[in-house]
Amino acid sequence: MNRINATAPAERNKQPIFARLAPLLHRADHVLEIGAGNGAHARHALACLAQVHWQATEHPARMAELTQALAAQPRLPAPVALDVTGAWPEGPFAAVYAANVAHIMAWPAVAAMVAGSARVLAPGGLLCLYGPFFDAQQATAPSNLEFDQLLRSRDPAMGLRSLQAVHELAADNGFDLCHDWAMPANNRLLVWALA
Repeated sequence: MNRINATAPAERNKQPIFARLAPLLHRADHVLEIGAGNGAHARHALACLAQVHWQATEHPARMAELTQALAAQPRLPAPVALDVTGAWPEGPFAAVYAANVAHIMAWPAVAAMVAGSARVLAPGGLLCLYGPFFDAQQATAPSNLEFDQLLRSRDPAMGLRSLQAVHELAADNGFDLCHDWAMPANNRLLVWALA
């Protein structure tokens, strides 16, 4: 999985994301974040969800940035290396959260991320996925078309995912859709609960 520089977007989108997530996760005990990047959302979770054990993870090839970024955050556990196609941390987790990762993973890795989430979540646990998607029921914003083309020019395995395909994948892994929120900059925040 190639990483697109997500520092500015992570800082920009953390407020609207957590405005939606905080009410859902205020009673959560353990949350697993996939693809935490520079730890912007993990650090923000400390302010919004101080009682939650927020476990940030990143692909093994990119652990150095995350480890360094969270070194001065003693209230956060040490980040964990996670390749979603391999072994996962032991659960159960109340939620799995991933922001802006589905479009930089190959589709088999997206499938592995959803299946892995189903394995480590507690019953009723939430899978929260944020990012841009193609929606067969709506015209695609020009900025999302351009972003998709940029991603595919860097790696043909990357690109925006079909909202309908992601919903089908979630359903196949035992998830029921709870929320599908339109977010700033033509993004969506999708939340499913494990049945």
